[in-house]
Formats: sequence, structure tokens, C-alpha cells
Amino acid sequence: MSLNIDPLLDEKFILTISQIFPEFLEKNLGVQAVREAFGPSKNEGLCYENCTSVEFQGEAKGRLFLAMDGYTKLKLLPKIARSFHIDPTIRSHAASIMLEFANQICAELISEMKLGRFQIDILPPENLNNKLVPIDLENLRQYILIYFLKDEDAKEYLGRIYLILLMQKY
Repeated sequence: MSLNIDPLLDEKFILTISQIFPEFLEKNLGVQAVREAFGPSKNEGLCYENCTSVEFQGEAKGRLFLAMDGYTKLKLLPKIARSFHIDPTIRSHAASIMLEFANQICAELISEMKLGRFQIDILPPENLNNKLVPIDLENLRQYILIYFLKDEDAKEYLGRIYLILLMQKY
């Protein structure tokens, strides 16, 4: 079976994420996301206090992780909850709010990739808070994008978000 693999597929995902993520945060939360770092990574695993994974399948297979520490979640959660019209003081909603937030970001990414004529679908988001996630570097390529978040109106630093992209090797 011969696969028609786009040699620039990873770069297309990275560029699309780099465009969509800051725009999504600005539009939905009024938060500026400034990319601090980007690059391939060789980490054999990951573990974050708050981590949501969304897997995608089709012509491209992989996972996108949206990760942050507790400080960043504490600062972002009220803004995210307000954007969903949910009372952020109800503690039991925090996990589902973060799952839906990651799901919407990934859905935007996949929509853009579909516009580029890639047949890709996303699976439901997965909560991986405080879980060690091993990464199979023999079968996956890994990229990390780190964003510095700030609320210009409130003159407030909101922490960092880490986007980790895993792409299936062919």
C-alpha cells in the first residue's frame, strides 16, 4: 500500500497552530498569546498539572496536548468559563471547561486543515492532569510551542501555555 504523504505536513500543522491559537485566545478570551519558543522535541514523556489531549486521525494521525501549570489555569479558568457562559465558581465544572476549551482549539485546527483538503477527524478530548504520558519517539515526531499569555487590559501576566504536537511517522 502506497501512501501519498505530504513531506511538509508537520510544518503545515505547526504554521496552522501558530496562526489559530493566538487568534482564538484573542477573540474568545481577550488574551494575548506571544510565542516564546518553538521546536522539535525529544522528550520521552510529559506531565503537567493541567493537560488535555485531543487525538486526530485520517490522512494525518497525531495528538495535540494543551498543557499549563496551576497558576496559568487559575488565571485562565474564569476567562474561559465566561466565554462559555458558565459560572466559574462551581468547582466541579473546571475539568469539563478545560476539556471543551482544548476541544474547540483542536476543532479550529482540524477545520483549517480540512480547508487545505486534508481528511482528518478529531476524537473526544482526554483529561491527563498530573498523569505521566510516555511518548514513543520511534513512531512519533514531537514539536513543542510555548506561549506567554498576558491580559493587556488588566495589565496582568497569565502564565504560559505549552502546545505539544505529536505526529505519526510514516
